[in-house]
Amino acid sequence: MVTATALVLKAANSNFQVERVELKRLQPEEVLVELRATGVCHTDISVQQGKIEAVFPVVLGHEGAGIVREVGANVDNVQVGDHVLLSYSYCNQCRHCQRGKTYQCVKMAERNFAACRPDGSSPMEWRGASLRGCFFGQSSFSSVALVQATSCVKVDKDMPLASLAPLGCGVQTGAGAVYNVLRPVDAGMQSVVIFGIGGVGSAAIMAAKVISEDHAGILTTIIAVDLSEKRLELAKQLGATHVINPSTTESVVEAIHRVTDPDGLEGAIDCTGVVAVINDMIVALGPGGRAVTIGAPPASAKMSIQVFPFINGCKSYEGSNAGNSNSSEFLPFLVELFRQGRLPIEMLQRQYKPTEVNEAVAAMLEGKVVKPVILWPEEQIQLVGN
Repeated sequence: MVTATALVLKAANSNFQVERVELKRLQPEEVLVELRATGVCHTDISVQQGKIEAVFPVVLGHEGAGIVREVGANVDNVQVGDHVLLSYSYCNQCRHCQRGKTYQCVKMAERNFAACRPDGSSPMEWRGASLRGCFFGQSSFSSVALVQATSCVKVDKDMPLASLAPLGCGVQTGAGAVYNVLRPVDAGMQSVVIFGIGGVGSAAIMAAKVISEDHAGILTTIIAVDLSEKRLELAKQLGATHVINPSTTESVVEAIHRVTDPDGLEGAIDCTGVVAVINDMIVALGPGGRAVTIGAPPASAKMSIQVFPFINGCKSYEGSNAGNSNSSEFLPFLVELFRQGRLPIEMLQRQYKPTEVNEAVAAMLEGKVVKPVILWPEEQIQLVGN
C-alpha cells in the first residue's frame, strides 16, 4: 500500500483532521496522482456542514492538480509523469458520455457523491478500517490519491498547478455556464446578470468579459449581484460593467430593468442556489431571456414560476452540471485562456498548508477569501506492506 497525508472528516459539522492514511491497490481504470494543490469548494463545505448527505469518515476534495505516478492497466488518456488537473468522474459508456455530454452521465451522482469506487469499494484505509474516498473520482484532499482515469485531464508541464487547481470544478462551472449554456454569441446576447460573486460567479464574469472582447456587440452589459461590497468591487475588476447590492437596493429586479430596458435582460446565471434569488432572476428576464442555475440549493428546495409571463415572454430556465462542460475539452480551453492572461483566477486565491485547512474554510465562509487552495508538500511515495 501507498501512504499519504489526508484531510479526514470524521463526521458532519466537525473539523478536518490531518492524518496519515493508506491507499489500496490501484485498479485497472485508476491513476495514482501525487497532488501539488487542491482548491476548496463550497461543495466540500456543504458535505462538512451536513447539507449534502455522506458516509463518514471520508476524504473530500475535488479540485486537484498533480503529477501522475502510476496508471492502471486500462488507462490510455494519461501516462506516468504527466501533469494533470482533476475534475468530475463519468462512466464513458452511457449514451450521454458517448455523445460527448459527459456532464449528463447517467452515473454522475454515484460516481461523484457516493465517495466510493464504481464497484462500491473504498480506495483508502485509516487506522485499520475502510475510509470513504473517490469523491468526484479523486478525493484530492490528500497528498496522494487513487483517481478515476476519466477525472484526469492532461496539461502542459510548464503551467502552474497551484494556480490551475480550481479549474476542475468552480472555474469550469462558472465559465461553462456562459460558454456552453447561455451560448451568447449564437444568441446575439448583449446583457447578462450573474447572481453571487464567489469563485463560480467570478469565473462567469471572466468568461463573459473574454467573450465581449472577442465579439463586438456581444455581452456589452455584464451585471454582478452580491451582498458584499468587497465582492462587487472584485466583480468590477474582473469585467462587470454594473453592480447591484440587494442590501442597499429596494428591488433587484427593478435595478436590473433600469440597466437593461427597453430591450430587457437576455441572460442570467444564478450561482447561489437560493430559491428567492432564482425567482427574482426569472422575473427579471426580458422577452426570450435565458436563465440557468449552477448554485446548489438544499435537496428539498422547491421553486415556483408564474407560468403565464414565463411562456408569454418566451423565457427559458435550466439547470446545469459542471457548466455543461466536457472536462477533457473545456479545461484545456480554459488553461489556454489562463496562459494568455485572460483568466485571472489567481486574483481569487489564497494558499494554505494542509494543517491550515480549517482556517481556510473559515476564511471562505466569512467572505475573506474567494478560493482557498491547499498546497501539498512533495511526497516521497512510501509503500507499506503489499
